[in-house]
Amino acid sequence: MLRDLDKAKDALDLIIKKSRIHLYKPIQIAEILHKERTNADLEIELLNLESYRNRSKKWRDAVCIRFLGRVSTSSARFQDNLFEENAMPPCIDG
Repeated sequence: MLRDLDKAKDALDLIIKKSRIHLYKPIQIAEILHKERTNADLEIELLNLESYRNRSKKWRDAVCIRFLGRVSTSSARFQDNLFEENAMPPCIDG
């Protein structure tokens, strides 16, 4: 279990290091985890990317508007690469 947490922390640290100034991707990850933990009615399955992929952008944008006064203007492809193997995929193998 500790090894899995270390892998997850390392992956998140990498995302933060690569992030642009407003940290949209780490905010999106935080919102996914928050919604999964606090909203059972949303039926989020962390290992099922499609259960939150598109919705998580809306959650992130709501937080960003509130705290930053803006949303990400990056391309949809750049925003979605958050979930690729070299970033923060739903499952970290290894």
